Amino acid sequence: MMKTWFKVSQAADYAGVSRDTIYTACERHELRSARLSGRRAIRIRPQWVDAWLEQYAAGGGPHSSGNTPSGVVS
Repeated sequence: MMKTWFKVSQAADYAGVSRDTIYTACERHELRSARLSGRRAIRIRPQWVDAWLEQYAAGGGPHSSGNTPSGVVS
């Protein structure tokens, strides 16, 4: 059974990237997230991670540079 909401570390493991990459993507509003009380209390749905990664798989990405998110493991 897949979790409904990920913590940042779980989202990072799921995506195969670092926690810092997830935090940065959330701060830049590239990755949709829900913030709870406090700056680092973030929750992310698995489908939001999938959509974020799909942007790069399509060769675009949030800034249309064609680059992958930093920290992505190939």
